[in-house]
Amino acid sequence: MFGLGGTVHCEMAAGAFEVSTDHIGIVPTDAEHFFAGRTDDSRLLVVDLFPDDAAVRQIQELEPRAGLLQMLQSPRSLPMPSELRVLIGCAAAQLAQGPDADRLVAHQWATMLAVQVYRLAAGHAEPTRDDKRARFEALVDARLDTPPSNAELQRHLGMSGSALHAWCRARYDASPQQAVLARRLQWARQRLLNTSAAIARIAHETGFADAPSFTKAFARVHGVTPGALRRGAGDPFDENAAPAISYTA
Repeated sequence: MFGLGGTVHCEMAAGAFEVSTDHIGIVPTDAEHFFAGRTDDSRLLVVDLFPDDAAVRQIQELEPRAGLLQMLQSPRSLPMPSELRVLIGCAAAQLAQGPDADRLVAHQWATMLAVQVYRLAAGHAEPTRDDKRARFEALVDARLDTPPSNAELQRHLGMSGSALHAWCRARYDASPQQAVLARRLQWARQRLLNTSAAIARIAHETGFADAPSFTKAFARVHGVTPGALRRGAGDPFDENAAPAISYTA
């Protein structure tokens, strides 16, 4: 995606970035994505490339080690150099002639722009870093006793409701609130194993109204009641392990 004006915010489950006249965006072909203009003058030139496209095959044949397919599967934002900005303007002007625009011209621009993006990506090998998981878990950890709502999570992460759900499914295989609950119960498990605090107190610290509701939720997710876990000592707590999530009755 090439910015022609304004700024366009694009987000996927794997990350988010902004596209403007200063930045190019790469979105994998199979990635669900959401994008919206930050301003009324936001415009994009979108070039769709697929593995079997002639332009992609041509680049792969000329430069077998180009890794173009791998590049197209990594969401990222790349800085747009001024000389490429001029090319984008020319491409947009020619392609704006409508559905009757010359297919040969469209193919020519697609090939040229794909080559230019590959050359840029080769100098910026690392994809855009996604820090949403750290931000998500930091917010939940800071609000164990008053868990954040979906609206608060959306504001904190800068995501729409649908993007938040898609991201949580991709990262945790759970809905946003299920992921929040799993994180709270992960901390509750740590407290049960590493402290002698009363179960009712741990329930309160992790946002439950009372011990019975905490016990029910804990047993549903971890497969054992808090009391039984504490009596059996359980396995050593690994704070880096992904929380187990199970919501079957």
